[in-house]
Amino acid sequence: MNISDIRKRLEDYQAGRLDAAGKQALQQALDGLSEEELSELFPVDEFINNKELPEAEIDAALERFRKNRKPGIRLMHFTRYAAVFVLLLGSAFLLRKMNLDRKPERRFRTMRIADGRHGAITLSDGSRVTINGGSTLYIPEEFDDSARIVYLGEGEAYFEIAKDAKRPFFVRSPQLNVKVLGTSFTVRDYKDELTASVNVNSGKIGLKGIVLSAGMGLTADKGKRTFTREDIDTANTTAWIRGELIFHDAGLKQVLQVLQHKYAVHFDVKDSDLFKRKYTATFRNNTIENIMQQLKLMSSFQYTIKDNQIVIR
Repeated sequence: MNISDIRKRLEDYQAGRLDAAGKQALQQALDGLSEEELSELFPVDEFINNKELPEAEIDAALERFRKNRKPGIRLMHFTRYAAVFVLLLGSAFLLRKMNLDRKPERRFRTMRIADGRHGAITLSDGSRVTINGGSTLYIPEEFDDSARIVYLGEGEAYFEIAKDAKRPFFVRSPQLNVKVLGTSFTVRDYKDELTASVNVNSGKIGLKGIVLSAGMGLTADKGKRTFTREDIDTANTTAWIRGELIFHDAGLKQVLQVLQHKYAVHFDVKDSDLFKRKYTATFRNNTIENIMQQLKLMSSFQYTIKDNQIVIR
């Protein structure tokens, strides 16, 4: 039974559609999963260590789950994973309350970087992460003995991974699940963007059964659920770390999404025909005013800036 089959069986279990034989088969499949497979089955992102969840809704949702829980299947094997599954089914506030196997819960440190800023951190294993604006990264206080896993809840980050053959490194985001041993790469996955991507600067990574080496990238189309492999210019994909913005035949929407996180501004485009324009340009440590002026010269639009709001006509 593969991960997809198990996920479907869990949905059937939650809905009360499994008979005794089905429950037994599901339990056997769950018991056979490794820590890494359980983490893939129940991905954790923004639910981890969220200190702002309303307690009343947590308690109410947890009580409903306990009352509706069907007998006949042991949930003792996968504490937080079962909790995340319930969250993804709709009870979005249960994670901190679930404790089905009495094991100590893994604690995470949360790094939130606001638009217009960068952040960097050296992890306990010596790996270094540079985080772009508008990003959230969840880091365990201690890595497991078998794997090193971090969660990019949203945004973009550049990873320089310390080699550890016994403990592969995983970066999970809502759309991507990247496995590495020792390499450097960028993961980008913003909620308001239609695609997510990973680009390899050095070494190799594994993603969706595909091995990517230096100079290669993979883009996920969130709507179509497709993946496209392509050659990339590593100088371009890491330019933001150096304070540079590089666009090659990029649409206006893509340009504005990058500027939004770089300068902590919001855009309102009044003329939809402007989205058909393409831009090729490099900006090095420019102000948003200078960039907007150069874009205006390239496409003859008009714009106004008031506080952090930019209107384009």
